[in-house]
Amino acid sequence: MQRTKIVATLGPASWSEETIKRLILEGVRIFRLNFSHADYEKYKEIVDTLRKFETQTRPITILGDLQGPVIRLGNFNSFRVNPGDDVVFVYAKETAESKKVPVPYAPFFEIVKEGNEVLVEGGALTFRVTKVGTGEAICQAVVEGVVKPRKTVTIRGKDVPLPTITEKDMKDIEFAVKAGFDVIALSFVRKPQDIQQLRDTLFDLGAEDVKIMAKIETRSAVESLESILQLSDAVLVARGDLANYYELEEIYRLQNFIIREARKQGKPSVVATQLLESMINNPIPTRSEVVDVITAVRMGADALMLAGETAAGKYPVESVVWLKKIITEAEKLPPEPLDITSDKADLYESIAEGVVLLSKIINAKIIAFSEKGNTARRLSKFRPQNPVILITNDLKTARYTNLMSGATPLYYPEIQKTDPEIFQKMLAKALENSLVNVGELVVFTSGRRRGSTDLVSVERVKTSE
Repeated sequence: MQRTKIVATLGPASWSEETIKRLILEGVRIFRLNFSHADYEKYKEIVDTLRKFETQTRPITILGDLQGPVIRLGNFNSFRVNPGDDVVFVYAKETAESKKVPVPYAPFFEIVKEGNEVLVEGGALTFRVTKVGTGEAICQAVVEGVVKPRKTVTIRGKDVPLPTITEKDMKDIEFAVKAGFDVIALSFVRKPQDIQQLRDTLFDLGAEDVKIMAKIETRSAVESLESILQLSDAVLVARGDLANYYELEEIYRLQNFIIREARKQGKPSVVATQLLESMINNPIPTRSEVVDVITAVRMGADALMLAGETAAGKYPVESVVWLKKIITEAEKLPPEPLDITSDKADLYESIAEGVVLLSKIINAKIIAFSEKGNTARRLSKFRPQNPVILITNDLKTARYTNLMSGATPLYYPEIQKTDPEIFQKMLAKALENSLVNVGELVVFTSGRRRGSTDLVSVERVKTSE
């Protein structure tokens, strides 16, 4: 059973009902909708399709990715630049002057300094600042390309003061809550207060059960990672935007750091950006992409995200098939020693660590009950090598568990943790879904109180009845 999860972004290449069905059949249980390209009518149609298939399969998680605060160039006539060409960025909404690029955001010019690099369109074009004046920055082009209006612009390594939740984001959040999204990804997080602001917003909307994924893509977020993780339900390693703040050669180290810190706190981590980028146009990945995916799996990521590959590429289903193949091969290798141990002051976490160790020693699957996902998170933190079947009576918890390495959620609304026959009922549910077989050993775990993990039992499956 594949432990590392796959997130597929839906877009024009994949949002037909037939393609969504094929992606589900290939094992995708987490689907991302990017609010940078929001079409509420289409997105509601997609949500309805996913929920229809959910009734026929297992829980499906819908992730809404907020656009976040971005600075865009103003309006001007596109022009080509070559290395060494002078270009002037000016504080304006639009301009008709040759080689002048409007940036309609005053703080940009308060922060930019001589020697900085200005990145347009996520780094597709780079300009080195040679001189700064009032409301302007004179730059030299580093690479050739075409400068186009309304593209994003950033200053490498610098956070420009912007609101955490924009007016557009607020509309998207309200839509996501109304449509029944399970997770909202907050873009350009800088500090833990950003997460708290989104949580307060969700509370005000009566949606406190919607999970928050912090996108780690700024220098400030990396520096405040521990406190951001404490307030988040999951994190996303946004490698593309991280490269706007750090040198490319630093991304490997940052990816490893973010995944490890998330593991320490028992929070799911998702790695994104250009995993199989070449498959947007080609039916097979490159060798380096294969190695990149294996590296992310070996680092301990809970999930890997496909973006353009499934949203806009020629081979959306093939991209998922290839990602599955690579993950499966990576998981055949002995796990990396990650030195993650339980917090000895946390009794329930220590028990979860013991359950995972016991499962390994006796080669048993784990069947766990969890109402709010705490037991699932504790178990996943220690990366059990045997499958974890997570049974819950809360559908939102089942969908959240989809993000966690090695965990397969089953929604069982009738079961209660106070049921004296809870383990027998969990086993029957697992057998019904063909997740355990007669003769196998299983380790059961549950908690007598909400949020706890303090009951453990070992049994051999004797009957399929």
